[in-house]
Amino acid sequence: MKLTHSAFRGEVPLLDGRLLPENNGQVSRNTFLRRGRLSAEKGLGQVAGLPPVSSPATLYRYPNGNGGDGFWFVWGNGKDVDIERSPLADDAWDRVYWTGDGAPKMGGIDLVTSGQEPYPSTSYRMGVPAPTGTPIATPQSGRPSVGDYPATALEAAYVVTLITNYGEESPPSPASNTELRWDQVDGAPAGGGIVLALPGLPSGAQNIVTKRIYRVESGGSFQFVDDVSASASTYTDTIASDQLGRVIPSAERDRPDDRMRGLTALPGGIFAGFFENTLCFSEAYLPHAWPVGYQLGLSSDIVALSSTSAGLIVGTNGKPILVTGSSPAAMAPMELDVDQPCLSKRSMVDMGDYAIYAGNDGLVAVGGSDARVITLDSMTRDQWRALGPETIHAYRYEERYVAFYDGGCFVFTPGQGFEFFDIEADAGYYDIAGDTLYVTQGNDVKAWGKGSPMTYTWRSRIHEVPPGDGSFSCAKVIAYDYPVTLRLYADGELAADIQVDDANLFRLPPGYTLSRDWEVELEGSVDVASVQVATTPSEIV
Repeated sequence: MKLTHSAFRGEVPLLDGRLLPENNGQVSRNTFLRRGRLSAEKGLGQVAGLPPVSSPATLYRYPNGNGGDGFWFVWGNGKDVDIERSPLADDAWDRVYWTGDGAPKMGGIDLVTSGQEPYPSTSYRMGVPAPTGTPIATPQSGRPSVGDYPATALEAAYVVTLITNYGEESPPSPASNTELRWDQVDGAPAGGGIVLALPGLPSGAQNIVTKRIYRVESGGSFQFVDDVSASASTYTDTIASDQLGRVIPSAERDRPDDRMRGLTALPGGIFAGFFENTLCFSEAYLPHAWPVGYQLGLSSDIVALSSTSAGLIVGTNGKPILVTGSSPAAMAPMELDVDQPCLSKRSMVDMGDYAIYAGNDGLVAVGGSDARVITLDSMTRDQWRALGPETIHAYRYEERYVAFYDGGCFVFTPGQGFEFFDIEADAGYYDIAGDTLYVTQGNDVKAWGKGSPMTYTWRSRIHEVPPGDGSFSCAKVIAYDYPVTLRLYADGELAADIQVDDANLFRLPPGYTLSRDWEVELEGSVDVASVQVATTPSEIV
């Protein structure tokens, strides 16, 4: 009679220890099993120290600048923040945008790192406010009486927009009153221009540098007239009709709602966000502009967003929703038929073709129009709920779902089972460029897998052996280094606890002849290729 394990896989808590597949373990803690052999996962390696922050909850690494070291952004006090870089290629200001820290915010990298840490230290409100007040049009002095106006006189009205130093343009002010004007051409009387009293600037740090003036004539569209300084209070318009510029582009470029969060980048330069049950989209490549007309009202309140290759996955407090479309003006939502609300916003992770989030019954995978609980074959609902899924914050790393919860950490790989780790973290960030998962522990930034090997524990399934067939008397552990600890359990009782120092066969303590249930446990930090336990030495290879 011989017990052999030469391949090692993770836990399937759903199954009784007797029913596990041959290579899955009842316990798989601090293990690295992707090569088939039993290896130790490396612990966390120290990367950087952060300034003191109370309860850090969001970590982000901006990769450029700071002498090549990049910048660490961190938010404390439990703030769940979503950060995206500018969708513009080679953005001259290297802008970043974020939600979850009050009203939506943004800033160029020089601005947000201009003060003292923690970063971002300074920011602007995302979006550009419209001017305060309405422009007032007054006829230019020196014009004749009304009866002597030329036949070419046209009714004109004005709006004003504001331009930031980033080139962002606000929605327009309300339209001015209407006045007659005419071009100052040969034969036309003097005084055809309009004197415009310009509206003021909104309060706050809005980095407004320019007021932009548009004019509409006799039922046409508002067209560009001129740019003036942000401090200008009046403007005299003598621009001829044939010299007007382009039609105003920002008529519906609303600021994002103060409540918006969940900022997510989509293909085509589009940003998405949400508040309550409202899904919001920005203009393509204009993350300051969020037209109200692009908003979608959903049947349930939104919890989390994830952009995948199949479309935008929306986790709600009801059923998940798939949103598809190539234009922010034509997004189409489709509710998916699985009753699994998203329990934790931070549990939603883009896995490429699909997204995973924490649901009532386990991890839910949503890909295209398909949504299902992918841990049903691995863990019961009660086992899942005992982990506290509402506390999960998770990350994609090496095509695995790495999740931290109150009390520990697990990694789930579809088809492989669960692996549990003695690691806790407050926040994390996967840096795709450096292929590194960073986490915070207190005010330290650490990198997954960059520390020393951890001490693993792996325990086999329960092997049923007919009583009376003899007791196991010898064993061998083939490892790439030593020592390794081998433990044998007979009917749940520790039968042997041996430090193995080499690849030679060794004897086991006698007894336990009548034991039926046997378990093999390995503990250590070195790689193990196989373990064999037998009743006679001749059975060992």
